[in-house]
Parts: sequence; C-alpha cells; structure tokens
Amino acid sequence: MRRIIKRKIAVAAVAAFSVMSVLAPKTAWSQGRTWAGESLAQMVDSARWRLDFIRVNGALELINTGYDSDIYYGYLPEPVPDFTLSAGARVQLLIPVNKSIVIDLYEYPQYVYYLATEKERAWNNRFRGQLHIALKKFYFQAGGSMSDVRNRLSPELDVNIREKTDRLDGVALWQASRQTSLAVVYGRAKHDFGESIYGDRDIAQYLNRIEDVADLNFYVQPSPRIRFFMSGQYGKYDFLDEADPSRDAQSYGIFGGAEFLPKEGELLEATGIEGGFSLGYQELDLKDPYFVDGSGITGQGDISFQFLRRTRLQAFFSRGFQFSIYSGVSYYLATTLGGGVTRQFSRKTAFHYVFSYGRIYYPTTGAPEGFFTHYMAHMISLELRLSKSLIVTGFAALGRRVMEQNNEAQSRNFFGINIIYGYPPARISAPIRRMTQ
Repeated sequence: MRRIIKRKIAVAAVAAFSVMSVLAPKTAWSQGRTWAGESLAQMVDSARWRLDFIRVNGALELINTGYDSDIYYGYLPEPVPDFTLSAGARVQLLIPVNKSIVIDLYEYPQYVYYLATEKERAWNNRFRGQLHIALKKFYFQAGGSMSDVRNRLSPELDVNIREKTDRLDGVALWQASRQTSLAVVYGRAKHDFGESIYGDRDIAQYLNRIEDVADLNFYVQPSPRIRFFMSGQYGKYDFLDEADPSRDAQSYGIFGGAEFLPKEGELLEATGIEGGFSLGYQELDLKDPYFVDGSGITGQGDISFQFLRRTRLQAFFSRGFQFSIYSGVSYYLATTLGGGVTRQFSRKTAFHYVFSYGRIYYPTTGAPEGFFTHYMAHMISLELRLSKSLIVTGFAALGRRVMEQNNEAQSRNFFGINIIYGYPPARISAPIRRMTQ
C-alpha cells in the first residue's frame, strides 16, 4: 500500500509541475484535426465541473447491493448465500495545460461488503494517469495504471481472487488525410495474484505474468458516422514462476471491423446504430512443445440499433484465448454470445432485458475433469433517472452453469439495486489494444 501511495504522489507531482511550467494558461481545451484529438476536446469541454482551468467529473455509487443465492456459484458442495454491497467513488481530473496538452487523472476507491462471509470483504482501488498531446495531424497518449482489486477471476473460476495489475501504455496516431489514419498502440502489464489460493491450486503459480502487446492499426472513415479499421497485433507473455517457464507464449493476430459513431450531443434514442466490432484470426504459440498451440477466429463486438421509436435492440459477442489455472492445458477458448432489448417508457424510465450464453473449450489433450463447459444468464432491470445526476436501477440476474462430465447444473441468482449519483468519468475515442488474450 505504501508503494502505491508513493507512486500516486509521484504521478501527481509530475502533473503539477507540468501545469506550473506553463505561465497563466488561458485556454482550457485541446485542439487538433485528428479524430482522437477532436474526441479529447469534446471530453474536456463537456466535463461537469470547473475549478479555474481544471475540469472535474465525479460520481458516488452503491452497486450490486442485494441478495446473492450462492457467492461461490457452485464451486463448493453446498450453496453459500449472502447479502452484499459495493460502495465507491469515481473521480476524474482533466488538466488542460494548453491547447494541445491535457493531463487526465482517474481514481476509483471501492469497498465490497458481505454480511456473513467476512473473508470476502475487501477494499479495491484503481488509479490511472494519462498525458494527451493533440497536434494538427498527430495525436499521442502515454500513461499507466495501477489496480489492486478482489473480483471474480474468469469464466473458468468465477470466484473472488485478489489481483494486482501495473500497466504502462502508449498511442501514436497520424491523421494522413481527412478519411485515413494510422496508429501504433503498445501496452505492458504485470499481473500479480499474490497469495491467492483456491483449493489445492496456487493461482499465482499459474497466472502471474508480464504481457507485452503491440498493435498496428489502419483506419478509414468515409463519413462522420462510421469508421472502419484493420489491425495487426503481436503479444508476448512471460510467466513469472521460475520453476516452470513452460507456460510462456506468443500470439499473433489480424483483425478487421467497424465503429459506429453517434453525432456530437446526440440523444441515445436518436442515434440509430451505435457500438462496434472487431473480428479476425489469432494464433497462440506456446513455448513448451508438450502443450497444444491454439488458433482460430477471435474477436469481440457490441452493437445496438433503433428498432422502434422507443425500443433499441442489442447484440454482443466475444471469443478469445485465456490462460488456464490447470497445469495440463495452459489455456482455454472462451466464447460469449448474447443480446437484449431496451424499452424507453419515458425520458426517465427504461426497461432492460439481456440474455447471454457462454462456453469454454479446452485443447484436445490435458483437459481438466469436472470443469464447467457452458453457462447462461438472464438480466432484467428497471432504470429510473430521478434527476440528471441520480440514477436508480433495480435488477435481477439469473445464472446457470453446467458441468461437462455429469451434465450437473449449478445456479446463482442475484436480486439487487444500483444507485449512481453524479457524473461518471468520461473516456475518449482513441486507438485501443484489440488483442482478446
């Protein structure tokens, strides 16, 4: 904790020095003719509060407050029901140093409470700092993040595990013309699961790793409402268990897709189609010849569109490789498909229904016994927008997982409420890492 505090102080000191190095900045917005720079300017200008030239977004939230029928989702012989809640605050500071440079700081402390299961109570924290530089034909972004959270690990092991992640990333974009642009994205992340033990398995032994991922993206934007892209990607994964370096891997991928963009200031019910997707081919090359390499179609997407005047339909999918906690398989391929409908009764009231189906595939050799192969979930919610800054949502989440060997099913149902007060932090439209690993 002391190390994290020191690093946050260092980042804040750098930000303060950058601000003070500019004499009496009078402008409070970034500019540039790249699409990422235009999005940055919109984010700064639309920030909710202003403290001199500093812009602020912030929100208090009380989420997932309710009754969980089995917090371990069938991983124990008997269900463990409990009442739980998560309370947190999201704060974003936007510091425009001048017309071209913006410092973006984000902090999110959170406390997760369980009434009866005391060992599951936890403090979580996420911090991110980014420097944006928006020039006439170039956009640069550099920064990093630190997270120390206890949350559900993965579809393979859907129980709470403590994970610490330190990440550095950068983006360089060149707007070659009004319609075309080229971007390079790089990210380096260290995942540390500390002393996380589940059963007889040391999670850290199997999953502690350093990831390096680089993307080369080419964009074509024929209109303000749609942007197409092609992406070539390379990833390198070095596992930190010195006694077993055989899990090290590399990945290669090529992807294509599209992003559908709403007009600036456009209301959701008038946007038509919104969201985006990427789809392509990825190969996971494992260092140890004992393991079976992976390859196949991977990608992700989430698209919604106006079906009737007050009704929107949604479709989403994800398919990608994830590293396994089982020593004999190294990885698995997780696929999720789903869709939903939103009915807007009024400007303040909306009904949502979402269905999702997921499946896990292991390599042909070394698959663990008794693992969950597929799962289904229904989410029903009613959203009440009581004011511009207060949203209350009541919901029910009904989940079911099925085991491979005996077709035994385990259920988990959650009935709760979410309350969000304020204005959550905003993100800009910028090149992102598209690796699904």
